[in-house]
Amino acid sequence: MKKQLASAVLAMIFSMNAAMPVFAGDAALPAAEKVTAMEQMLYGTNQSGSLIDRMDSLEDDVYGTITTNGVLERINNMYDYLDGDDKSEASFKTRLNVVEWKFSDTLSNEPAKTRIEKLEKFVNGSAVGGSLSDRLDELTKLASYKDGKIPVQTVSLPKDNVIKIEFLDQLSTKQSRAGDVVNFKAADNLYVNDVMVLPKGARGTGFIKKVVQPGIFGKDGRIDINFTSINAVDGTQIPVTVGELSKQKASSVAGAGAATIGGLVILGPVGIVGGAFVKGASVTIPAGSCTYVQTAADTTMQGIVTE
Repeated sequence: MKKQLASAVLAMIFSMNAAMPVFAGDAALPAAEKVTAMEQMLYGTNQSGSLIDRMDSLEDDVYGTITTNGVLERINNMYDYLDGDDKSEASFKTRLNVVEWKFSDTLSNEPAKTRIEKLEKFVNGSAVGGSLSDRLDELTKLASYKDGKIPVQTVSLPKDNVIKIEFLDQLSTKQSRAGDVVNFKAADNLYVNDVMVLPKGARGTGFIKKVVQPGIFGKDGRIDINFTSINAVDGTQIPVTVGELSKQKASSVAGAGAATIGGLVILGPVGIVGGAFVKGASVTIPAGSCTYVQTAADTTMQGIVTE
């Protein structure tokens, strides 16, 4: 009973943390928390000073100018601009995700300012000065959106949609422990009709629920994983889980040679052979290994209309 309670508390704590990304997208947040969330999104760290000084710095970086409205209005305006209050247009966050995906075929979890600088170096050979807004506008045009506009549409991704994912870190019974974060990414693009909602490379997280060490009489070790969510192109968190549909899909792709670890069918980093290694009784899931999860609930989000 105590073990069950501890597992439940651990899962609850992890779920709460996973539900609060670097940029939360919650209009009901207090003003100070909005400023903190924006700084985390843009810089990956928080600035020092008064709330007004921090907003001056944010506006100068993002807009290239400091507005003269009241500080609360300034905070709300920038928060809506970055996160996307107008669902008929792509937000700053969505546009950055699309541009990075267009150029690199993946998404990073680095701060927005760092991502823009890296994209500029990739495209132009060096970072460009000016406001982050203007720099993203220019990158958007270079990413085949000549008018700087990315067509978006609000859609609902149904429950039980199967998603192929790739592990970003190695997991093993020797080193992994219960509670460790499991990082993964989408292995393919996911669409709702002609609307792309999940780009290849989109990041997701889970946690290790249990690690069973090798036992006597040749009993193999085991790693049990709880998959939590994966981020859509607009930053919406899509809840995911391992269910019968995802297990069936993995089994059908892998065939008889699949490795099954903790109820997961693991596909290898290259092809479908060697998805996991069982040496003696220890288990290793290498980075780059794949499996399948499925959406745990209907989720509404802003997707990208494709041609």
